[in-house]
Amino acid sequence: MRGPLKTTHGAAPVALGLLIALYAVPGAQQPPAATPAPAAPAPAKPLVPVATNTVTAHPDAYYGLAVTINAAVEQILSKSAFSVDQRRVGAAADVKHDPTDVLVLVPTIQSPVELHAYVTVMGELVKFDPAEIARKAKDYKLDLPADVVAKYSGRPALLATSVINEKFVDLAKRLPPPLNAEEEAYQKVMRQVGPAFAALRPAVDGSNAETAGKNAAVLQKAFTDTEAFWKPKKAEPTLWAQNARKEVEAVQAAIAAGKWDEAKAHAATVGQACAQCHGAYRERFDDGSFRIKK
Repeated sequence: MRGPLKTTHGAAPVALGLLIALYAVPGAQQPPAATPAPAAPAPAKPLVPVATNTVTAHPDAYYGLAVTINAAVEQILSKSAFSVDQRRVGAAADVKHDPTDVLVLVPTIQSPVELHAYVTVMGELVKFDPAEIARKAKDYKLDLPADVVAKYSGRPALLATSVINEKFVDLAKRLPPPLNAEEEAYQKVMRQVGPAFAALRPAVDGSNAETAGKNAAVLQKAFTDTEAFWKPKKAEPTLWAQNARKEVEAVQAAIAAGKWDEAKAHAATVGQACAQCHGAYRERFDDGSFRIKK
């Protein structure tokens, strides 16, 4: 386990320091000056809109591509798998020699699809093979019955990252639960901390008493509210919030006395408290929002 980060006067913001600590490789050397800069990453492949009968008629042309299909749910095959077909639902049910349905696998599915409802599915088109699916989606456990595996083996399948239903809800995204009144109030407090801390550090580094004092006051109030929120719930985050509040109050005292080196030292520890608490008690969802870990 890494120990607390040591800071020096004029050090980079804590967030940057954390990234450096996490990703730096001990003993790694910088490349020589003559080494060419690495090439820019290739742009993401555009989604190719395609029909199910086109895919099933010419699958080799689409394997490995990111595609999007808008079609009806023909069958629900398991908790995380279903088939789609753009033919009229039921009309293709007896077609055995010319199947036009496409298997859809959704490793991150959060809610079930509705039978016969239209969905828009997006992801990579692959030739269905359990071993290939396991290679591409390492944390996904294929939950298809043996007869379904046999039916679709060698046929096109969509390894979906998005399944958008008729209500425009992405069933493959892990979205946060609704906030209750107490959590909503806490969320508002949290949204003040980031901008205030981001403004505090350069203000302290530049000996800007007005800006530093203004943002320190925002943080002092925010950590006081955070401490009150956690106190009846858990001791550990309560202590972290209390320590962060005391550090901010030390920053305020140092600013008032014109002791900018002391202000820098105390400000550096505030971000560490935030990162510590977020790592243990905050959970990030696919829409970028946070909730308290249950």
